[in-house]
Amino acid sequence: MWLIRLFVSVLVLSMVAGCATRGPNHVYLTLNSDTGVHDLGPQGNEITHAVGADEHVLGLAYDYNTDHLFMRIAPAQVIRVIERPSGRVLREMPLPADLQTSKPADLAIRSSDRHLFAVHSDGRSVVELTLFGEFIRRIELPAFGGLIGGLAFDQRQSRLLVLVGDLVFACSAEGRELGRTKLHAPINAVSLGYDSDGQQYFVPLSDGQALGVFDAKGDPIAFHPSDGQERITAVDAGPRSFVRVF
Repeated sequence: MWLIRLFVSVLVLSMVAGCATRGPNHVYLTLNSDTGVHDLGPQGNEITHAVGADEHVLGLAYDYNTDHLFMRIAPAQVIRVIERPSGRVLREMPLPADLQTSKPADLAIRSSDRHLFAVHSDGRSVVELTLFGEFIRRIELPAFGGLIGGLAFDQRQSRLLVLVGDLVFACSAEGRELGRTKLHAPINAVSLGYDSDGQQYFVPLSDGQALGVFDAKGDPIAFHPSDGQERITAVDAGPRSFVRVF
């Protein structure tokens, strides 16, 4: 099974200190063919019924402090918060009208204050929200050009990571570019995951059915084909907490 092969290949066991007690790194992803969230880390527990049969995941973010998954769901147009590993839905936060879309629109979370970042429906800007979905501000990104294909957050360096085409832009909370990394393989820019400790990017590859892992320079270090026709719709990565901060 491709998920098992992916787990074996991507296994990262970095133990670090932080504001919560961190555990081994995990990669989370959703597929268009099922209702689950797949946990590709050591002793991962798949959440089997996170999404309704008629729903689609547009974006995904994982907060290691609370051990919660945040999923951007259509057509309900909500951010669904799920407790891992029980799969219990804690709450749903309706999205304002200007964030509603049926296209891929990724999420990211800054774990230091648990602010969420969501791709605006225009595909060219990002909205910062509180942990409970309240609007804080809109971050314009005109200098990046093109449509945003994915969001992630570098928890180590406190940088927002924005995927546009095959480029990952690192930027400040105000949208100022701090650097960029070109991914040296064909990708399907629908979502972005980032391992802040290992400095690795996770992006679906061009066929949509495999996950690519890229190092800090953007060079591919692993390709993981699937056995079936599933398409990856969203991905994120993060260290597993042994102690939660609520």
